[in-house]
Amino acid sequence: MSTHNAPDRYLARDGARLRWRLEGSGPAIALLHGWALDLEYWDPLAALLAPRFTMLRFDRCGFGRSEGQPDIHRNVDDLLALLQAAAIDRAILLGMSQGARLAIHFALRHPQRVRALLLDGAPALETESELSLAEYRRLLETRGRAALQAGIMQHPLMQLQTDDADARQLLASIVARYAGHDLLRPVARGGAPDLGAIAVPTLILNGSLDSPARREAGRMLQAAIPGALQVELPGAGHLAQLDDPAAYADAVSAFCRDLPG
Repeated sequence: MSTHNAPDRYLARDGARLRWRLEGSGPAIALLHGWALDLEYWDPLAALLAPRFTMLRFDRCGFGRSEGQPDIHRNVDDLLALLQAAAIDRAILLGMSQGARLAIHFALRHPQRVRALLLDGAPALETESELSLAEYRRLLETRGRAALQAGIMQHPLMQLQTDDADARQLLASIVARYAGHDLLRPVARGGAPDLGAIAVPTLILNGSLDSPARREAGRMLQAAIPGALQVELPGAGHLAQLDDPAAYADAVSAFCRDLPG
């Protein structure tokens, strides 16, 4: 199935609707987006991987065109429901930034449903010190949604290293859908997960130009997860998949080729 022709689907859960897509053919990968983003962030990667992988991606609750209250822990149940809706028994989880936290929590709660983890630009566990969420909430409340979105586009983590006009337009259009629901109704953090209990092959990804804090978080994850590997993508920033889709797809494919089963 061509990624550009994959239709939006909607799954009703707990009085809200989740937007999701299913595309491609081959081993299953679930693509989990980061903060202020949505499923369309993965458009470049999905176009490259569709001939080799079946990809499930969705807007997490309160992001993109999905309804409901943003909650990384509720997202675990949402992902399970979507895997069931797509008739996927086991999947590789590729979580980007905040989505990496979702991937970790899901793997610990449902290990039988996970073949492997790819954790891209993950924050330090249960913290996101580089994101001034309280300041963004005040910006939203005092100056409105457009000012919030403009502020997010100026954040160092959102700076693209590529000059590609399509990538820049894609990022701008995604952030323009971000409404800040998670800022207005923040959810309490859970306890730090037991990374030593992760028993699936794991790859830690970072752009070489990602922030020092995110690269350090990647090193900490690599040390804490048994057998985890780490790869840096040269010349890419925090949004590595937009900066260099081909190199990103190659790294994902190379890791997945060596998976057992």
